[in-house]
Amino acid sequence: MASPWLPGHGAGSGRLARAHLRSQADVQWVEQVSPDAVLPGNTIHACIQASARQTPDKAAILHMVSANVADAPRTISYAELIAQIEQAANLFRGIAGEQRSAVSIILPMLPEALIAAWAGATAGIANPINPYLEVKQVAAIMNAAKSTVLVTTTRKFGPGVWDKLDELTALVPSLKRVLIVAADDAANDFTTQVATESAGLRFTPTDDPQAEAVYLPTGGTTAAPKLVRMTHRGQLLAAWIMGALADPSPDGVVGHAMPNFHVGGGVILSLRAILYGQTILTLTTDGFRNPGVVRNFWDIARHHRMTSVIATPATAAAILALPDTTSAGHCIKSFNCGGSTIPVELLRSFHARFGVWLRELWGMSEIHGAVSGHIDDGSEPVAGSVGRHLPWHPVKTIEVDGSNRFVRECAPGERGVLAIGGPGVTPGYVESTLDDEFFVKGMPGTLRWANTGDLGTVDEHGYIWLFGRSKDVIIRGGHNIDPRMIEEVLVCHPAVQVAAAIGRPDASKGEMPIAYVQLKEGTTTTPQALIALCRERVQERAAVPAEILIVSQIPMTAVGKINKPALRIDTLRRVARELAAELIGDAGRFDVVCDESGKRPKVVVTAALAAADAERIESAMKSAFGNYEFQTEIRVTVDA
Repeated sequence: MASPWLPGHGAGSGRLARAHLRSQADVQWVEQVSPDAVLPGNTIHACIQASARQTPDKAAILHMVSANVADAPRTISYAELIAQIEQAANLFRGIAGEQRSAVSIILPMLPEALIAAWAGATAGIANPINPYLEVKQVAAIMNAAKSTVLVTTTRKFGPGVWDKLDELTALVPSLKRVLIVAADDAANDFTTQVATESAGLRFTPTDDPQAEAVYLPTGGTTAAPKLVRMTHRGQLLAAWIMGALADPSPDGVVGHAMPNFHVGGGVILSLRAILYGQTILTLTTDGFRNPGVVRNFWDIARHHRMTSVIATPATAAAILALPDTTSAGHCIKSFNCGGSTIPVELLRSFHARFGVWLRELWGMSEIHGAVSGHIDDGSEPVAGSVGRHLPWHPVKTIEVDGSNRFVRECAPGERGVLAIGGPGVTPGYVESTLDDEFFVKGMPGTLRWANTGDLGTVDEHGYIWLFGRSKDVIIRGGHNIDPRMIEEVLVCHPAVQVAAAIGRPDASKGEMPIAYVQLKEGTTTTPQALIALCRERVQERAAVPAEILIVSQIPMTAVGKINKPALRIDTLRRVARELAAELIGDAGRFDVVCDESGKRPKVVVTAALAAADAERIESAMKSAFGNYEFQTEIRVTVDA
């Protein structure tokens, strides 16, 4: 059996080991060594410094200023990168004073976002934040992190929470300084202030691999997201594993189009590239949110010699939908997808047209990165599966009780809750009260095990199958429906680009399956035709959608996932509006809004009624809405 280690790059203390995983036997081979034996240092700073010593003049970051390959990218060498990280870390430490340095970063996909994050982790804590959250959500995150510095920008890079900077800073009492990327005045400009710092670190950074490095928000779009405590070792190990899966060669060029406030962009793309001494190719400040990047994808791949990339299935579908494009001449070795399941039709059509297999990943912020994936052994990936576990991180299907205590391990192929063990599991959340629902109690063995919240199974060959998060499962009268069985059928229609199935609240059944559909440009079909297709091909009769809505654009998250929470809120509003219209009729005026400030969205129906109708209709509304499972508030006023 051939070794997975690249010649001259085997595991050993104090150097980067390079392995290329081409079989499950390679995973087992790698697992024979300690995770610490594959990294050149204990911390993010030490590992970036090691790469900079190897190739100081090489391009660490190529930042595309536009989607046009004729426009020269901005280039930062490894020597420049490590120098700016160290200067920024000095600046952050000086601002914090006696407090622990905690650097919140609210930026688009600029090199400064990576520099600030790695400098923040060197000085203390880095806290990357989604620029498109509401001010109160961002303030809650910063207060949880006890931020001392904020690195952000202005509307020069488009709209974002930086538009309300005065309101935001007033809500964060621990904040001592705001630094602006591309500021109009030098006193507040991030780059100018970093340049004033002396070269080299003025302090001794931690050498503890288990020290906290990043507080990463996760967990949804409503209320304040949870903050995952990420360690130096956890991030570096996740970065190493991804490089071994995708491309461990030093000449790799990693397509970076996922935002840095997401584990995909910040760790398994960016940190992975720098750890391996490769080049990060940032596909403009907007990544795949830039239509030009999608439109010119293969031109960009050819011109910059891109060797690996990660995207969502929705982005891959958009690339496939382009009528006049060719992949000829590209050198992509790995095209991984994450965030949602790759439909079988997309998997095979993409390969048939472009000669590239889309290989699905599965991971989460709480594990610092990817946990499973499809190893490139030259064959077609097992469609519908998220692959097999990656080194040092076993995955089991288990049954737990109501207190998240281990009951038993499920048999191969039996459905249950997916749990992950291994050194990449987070030490916990910043809000420690959340740990109980995450860490499985009483799990046999010495590993710490995480309850992912995903329902699935591990088959007899070790392949992991997801059946959706518990919140994504559509429950129709006690019948559990996997939305994928609907989505897989719909995307087989030649006019459908993206499909998303969710549950619509129903008074008698709890939920009824419905689907939102986005069509390919220049094509047409009808909801009736799509429902007929589902009646013909969806395997379970109960899963045939009760309604299909064709929309111009299915909402996406900042990382390119289908935004199902937004679709659920849209459905809540529609159901509530239909019911209110039926009950109120011409008796008054009403409005329906969705309040997302709490842990669960709440529908608020406000009605202005004639005095003679107010009591009767208010009573009828409370009774009717009481038959539904979603939260509702009825507010009735009497028209003068």
